[in-house]
Amino acid sequence: MAEKDIEKKEVKTSKPKKKWFRKILKWVLGLIVLLVVVVAGGIYYAYNHWNWQGTVRQLVHQYGSEAVGTSVNIGNIDLSLQDGKGSIGDITVANPKGYSQKYIIELEGVSVAVNKDSITKLIKELAHGNGPKTKTVVINEIRVNQPAVVYEFLTLNRTNADDILANIKKNTASAKTEPKEPAKADGITYNVAIKKVVVANGKATVAANLLGAAQSLSLNLPTITINDLGTEKQGITIEDGLARIFQEILKTTTNVVAKADLSSLMGGVGNLAGAAVDGATNAAGAAVDGAASAAGVAVDGASAAVGGVTDGVKGIADGVGGLFK
Repeated sequence: MAEKDIEKKEVKTSKPKKKWFRKILKWVLGLIVLLVVVVAGGIYYAYNHWNWQGTVRQLVHQYGSEAVGTSVNIGNIDLSLQDGKGSIGDITVANPKGYSQKYIIELEGVSVAVNKDSITKLIKELAHGNGPKTKTVVINEIRVNQPAVVYEFLTLNRTNADDILANIKKNTASAKTEPKEPAKADGITYNVAIKKVVVANGKATVAANLLGAAQSLSLNLPTITINDLGTEKQGITIEDGLARIFQEILKTTTNVVAKADLSSLMGGVGNLAGAAVDGATNAAGAAVDGAASAAGVAVDGASAAVGGVTDGVKGIADGVGGLFK
């Protein structure tokens, strides 16, 4: 009987433990669900209310313009933050002052593939307001199809590409030697790590407006590939990333133009210069002929006058001689 009583007591005492365990488990599960809802809600809010398009436009315009020394603007952006794929309508780089064309570079048909893990991490950190103050966005690939470059001569020894490349060299060099405010938007610093950039099927229009002769020539550009602009651990500034891309496009264009036959482009200039020289020569010849004719008339008049004087002197001599006969 005693053993049975002990077993009953053990059964009775074990029931309250199971109840408390179940309650704790319910509380833990409920807390997990609540956390999931809060996190999901925060991500949803950040995804829908973070003005990422405005942020991208602001960063590209501000830091791209600082890099090249002229105005850089970005058009329509269609990017899905869920899969990281999208497109950019157009990116334009304005010509320096003094050139006739509006843009030196127009990039249309730009497709972008952003690393999804990088975007998810960024959205979570923005939702919760945590993480490092410097955010690095990893871009798997930027592909530009059919870019347009206008390579314009201001003089025979100066082009718009020369001016922009000089600006990039000066501005990026000064950024390394002088402390510069990093790319920020809403108090957050943004860097990029671009794994690959491909610029394909490009066209360059070589333009010259020298001596009033507007001439142009169209050239094909080879495919440009740039790899590993920054890393996920140590990204590069947006200014440096844009500068590198624009720099490679203009350097490639310059090399293509240097190897091209520009006789048709410069022919009009040469003809005008030749015509100007011929005109100047003809004018000078006419002036010389006119001067010679005038001088001839003067010489003839002078000769006639001298002849008259000589004849007069001879007559006087003859008269005097007659007196002594």
